Amino acid sequence: MKQLPTTLGMALAIAIVVACGGSDKDAASLTARAAAAPAPTPVDPTVVLAESGRLMEATGSFHFLLDHQKGGTKLLPNLTLDEAEGDVVKPDKISAEFVGGSGGFLVKSSLITMGDDSYMTNPLTGRWETVPKDVSPLGFFDPQRGVSSMMTAVENPVLKGSDEGVYLIEGELPAEALSPLVGLVLPEARVSVELTISVDTHYLQRATFGGAVKEGEIEGTIRTITLSGFGEPVNIEPPQ
Repeated sequence: MKQLPTTLGMALAIAIVVACGGSDKDAASLTARAAAAPAPTPVDPTVVLAESGRLMEATGSFHFLLDHQKGGTKLLPNLTLDEAEGDVVKPDKISAEFVGGSGGFLVKSSLITMGDDSYMTNPLTGRWETVPKDVSPLGFFDPQRGVSSMMTAVENPVLKGSDEGVYLIEGELPAEALSPLVGLVLPEARVSVELTISVDTHYLQRATFGGAVKEGEIEGTIRTITLSGFGEPVNIEPPQ
């Protein structure tokens, strides 16, 4: 049965007491007890962010998708990242496929990182090659570090809603917090951020960032990272 609003419920309860012969004292006592019912504790977005960050740092694995609704991420002067998708396994394994553009041509490649070892498919031949991590176009890429540290870097967080089993939190981020996801950023740059966090698990499900953070990006760049598969078994091995 749908719960009656508090005020209406109090009025009906008092009316029933009076109709059944209850005294004014009974009605007053019932009113006092109803008024003393504790109000719901407001949700503190800072606490939600801290708990989510702790969980994201501790989780053993997750799946990610980084894409752009507007613009792209400049990796090299002639290479722009449009989308990257893959898996992260703690402490230092990443398997990803990325799609981008170079000189008007579509570029697709795969990447495996295991500690200090990095492998990438040649976009022209499709063959795996060993590449030094410091020259890989995604050598900086560390979604786990980026996501967990980002949660505690959100400034002026505001809870915009908690519908459909998620907290929706908005705030601002210094661009430096995104460097594990996008590489070298513009000094002093800032972005807006909208975070979707599960009410039940406190895992971060989606983060959307608005604003340019790298040299050459267009104003109003919008990028999103979507996360899933928390703690699921994932096997990442070096390519044969």
